Amino acid sequence: MPTVEELEKEYISKHPKSRELYERALKCYPSGVTHDSRYAKPFPIYMEKALGSKKWDVDGNEYVDYVVGHGALLLGYNDERVTEAFREQLEKAVHMGSCTELE
Repeated sequence: MPTVEELEKEYISKHPKSRELYERALKCYPSGVTHDSRYAKPFPIYMEKALGSKKWDVDGNEYVDYVVGHGALLLGYNDERVTEAFREQLEKAVHMGSCTELE
């Protein structure tokens, strides 16, 4: 069974771009992240794209997302129906500051 130190060493070696982005973010944000839930030691993993239930980080590693946006993404990332509805709404307005029929 690997030690904690060995696991951390493997984590660091598999995520060099995430480490670089985190070091850059530390210059802008006190903890290097914009939300407490994103904080991780030795650094958080930075994602690049997502489709369905999967996400890929900036280093090309693939993950299955079991959290699904705490329920907000139950249909998965980039579901065609959601993307099309979003695209249609973008052509109308993003934020009107008034009551709308969709509410």
